[in-house]
Amino acid sequence: MKKTLDKKQSILVLLIISLFSLSILCFSIKIMDSAKDLNLEATMARINTLIMEYYIQNNIFPKEELCNLKKDCFNFKKEINVCLDQNIYYISNEKDYILYSPSFVNKNIYFVTNSNFLINKVLKVPEL
Repeated sequence: MKKTLDKKQSILVLLIISLFSLSILCFSIKIMDSAKDLNLEATMARINTLIMEYYIQNNIFPKEELCNLKKDCFNFKKEINVCLDQNIYYISNEKDYILYSPSFVNKNIYFVTNSNFLINKVLKVPEL
């Protein structure tokens, strides 16, 4: 005896598979955003190291008004060669600097670092 699924059972199976696929997709997106955040932190740490090397050699930080390292920051890029695909912002008054970027997981949280080398998560970007 061959047993086949009737129309209601087929729809129920399709619905269950669709919900399962949707939950896997949502979970995957969250994991990918978390990985992007980790990559962002690592990039900021590398830039921090380059800025500190510049400071050790010149005793000042590269002066720059608030700018996006991905698109502009021409004074900064004249002094320190960086190539980015992330939106990381930089501001400096030669005595101190702030480097920050929005999180991929939560757009209301920013990763912020400065001359203390610590990368913190904050709700509001501090000012110089």
